[in-house]
Amino acid sequence: MKLKEVLITGSFGVVVAIVTWILAGCRESVAYKREIKRERINKLESVYAQTISQLEQLIRITESGESYKDSRKPLSDNNAHLILVSTKAINDQLEKVTDLMYQWSSNYRKGAPKRVGDSDTVIISSQDSKYQEQAKELFPKLNGEIVELIEHMKSHLDEERKA
Repeated sequence: MKLKEVLITGSFGVVVAIVTWILAGCRESVAYKREIKRERINKLESVYAQTISQLEQLIRITESGESYKDSRKPLSDNNAHLILVSTKAINDQLEKVTDLMYQWSSNYRKGAPKRVGDSDTVIISSQDSKYQEQAKELFPKLNGEIVELIEHMKSHLDEERKA
């Protein structure tokens, strides 16, 4: 009888150890998957926030008359990252935004007063007013498309969090 009890106790101990090992493995697997998901969401949030920030910076740069030179590389890097991690809807909307941004900024710059040499004097040409009007008409459209892009980004993040 003692041998039977020892075998039962030993078998029970082995079963408990195996079940514990399996459950611990499952728990680690779930934690690992949760961490991967959290990292993906953090990356999406980061690239989406960077995109929104860069769009705002481009508007400010255009309005101030500063050079776009220092913005080119970060914009290209961010756009490449965005294309890789976002949805088709977001990429399509970004294309609309960038097209409108180009149209608006071109007209804004053409219609802006021109400096005379290195002085504080500016000249406004009669030709500038048509560009100013076009820029004024395009800006609300641009802003609306940016808002729509942000909504697409928020929806994508919500979907990722729920998945």
